[in-house]
Amino acid sequence: MKKRIILTAVMTSMVIYLLSSCYKNKEDILALPTVSFRSDIVPIMVAGGCGCHNNGQAQRAVQFSKADTMYYDAILGRVGLFTTWVNGGAHPGGGEIYFKPNEANIIKQWIKEGAKDDGGGCTVTGAITYTKNILPLYTSSCKGSTCHGGIALTLDYAKMVSTKTTLVSMINSSGNSGHPGGTLSLSSCTVKLFNEWIAQGQPQ
Repeated sequence: MKKRIILTAVMTSMVIYLLSSCYKNKEDILALPTVSFRSDIVPIMVAGGCGCHNNGQAQRAVQFSKADTMYYDAILGRVGLFTTWVNGGAHPGGGEIYFKPNEANIIKQWIKEGAKDDGGGCTVTGAITYTKNILPLYTSSCKGSTCHGGIALTLDYAKMVSTKTTLVSMINSSGNSGHPGGTLSLSSCTVKLFNEWIAQGQPQ
């Protein structure tokens, strides 16, 4: 009887120790690796299979990169299309094009985690103008047959200024709301750039 009591006490102590140890280390358990936009997603989008988006022929497809320039927002802004595509849909531009199974799984997981940009951000300084800063970003990331200038309204300086309220809503939510065409994912650099342009009075 005495041995049974001692054994029970020892086992109870071990269980308590194990539970308390797990609890103390719960941060390590919760800190599971996540999919990186910059390290995992971007390389897929600029690989050989996505050649039309990276060959400088903007009239054929929205460009994800050109030479040494990476258009992060052009990729982020198409999360909705990627979601449909990797879940059984077709390539938005037509044709028998699909991601490799492992690539599709990576993209699915990134979307499941919120499709965030884990870039280090950037510093926005000096005078920000529509012509020098906003127009190039709009041209590279927002124009296309399935976007502005195609099925959506073509924007110019006057229209951007007149829709300031919509723009502010969209930028302040990083694209999660406010965009009439649906949810976007905007990089931290784009958010900073537009906020500074608006703060400076939207100069042309």
